[in-house]
Amino acid sequence: MQRLDPTLSDEEFSCFKQFILQEAGIDLPASKRSLVQSRLAKRLRRLGVGSYGAYWQLLRKPESQAERQRAVNMLSTNETYFFREPQHFQWLERRALEIQQRGGAVKVWSAACSSGEEPYTIAMVLAETLGMRGNWRVYATDINTKVLGLAKRAVYPTDRVQRTPPLLWQKYFLRGRDEYAGMVRVLPELAKRVEFSSLNLLHCNRFAHADFDIVFLRNVLIYFNEGTKLEVLRKLCSRMREGGHLLIGHSESLHKLNLPLAQEEPSRYRLVCGHGGEG
Repeated sequence: MQRLDPTLSDEEFSCFKQFILQEAGIDLPASKRSLVQSRLAKRLRRLGVGSYGAYWQLLRKPESQAERQRAVNMLSTNETYFFREPQHFQWLERRALEIQQRGGAVKVWSAACSSGEEPYTIAMVLAETLGMRGNWRVYATDINTKVLGLAKRAVYPTDRVQRTPPLLWQKYFLRGRDEYAGMVRVLPELAKRVEFSSLNLLHCNRFAHADFDIVFLRNVLIYFNEGTKLEVLRKLCSRMREGGHLLIGHSESLHKLNLPLAQEEPSRYRLVCGHGGEG
């Protein structure tokens, strides 16, 4: 008879809720208990661990850093696709031209890049607007090392790219054949223009790069409580150029947060008084 997976108790869920809050700033509501159970169950089977409590004890061991990262990966995965919220990319095209006219490089940061669809979309827009070898650079970070591996691979199912304008599809994707049928690969020349690295947004003020003209932080703030949201955004502002822009998801808001950001549109903000965050 097949062994049933253990059930995640309220107490165990509370432990993992606190874990992902401390590690990644993600505030899981009680409604996510079944999701946590299903995502961790496979790992418990793989390790031969009999309960979620036993797995929690494993994570607490000092030598379990790699396993803690694996748990973060399992609990922070999110879906995305190319040209999500297209109004942002229409604005990016106009803004990139304005920045180019003032001189200097156009620096864009995809601060929670997931599996890479967002930064590669940004790169397509900049390549079209400023030229493949233009004076621009895209930086992409995520806490989840598993999705970063997928991003660097730059191979996607065709359903992830279906919202890409046909002209850009033909120009920047290579169709897969044989075992890669139904997949596309980002044109290597474009992929090289995106620099990926692992970064926890709770420590984004330590990011090696700064003076960003535009930062994409979309559909991430919904996972943070108000205190974490404020902490992350203050640190993120410290990596932006004065007058730089922050783009958030259309369903997100910075209402009542004390930040040096002026709202220009419902999901677009401008840094108004220099480096307003922590250095």
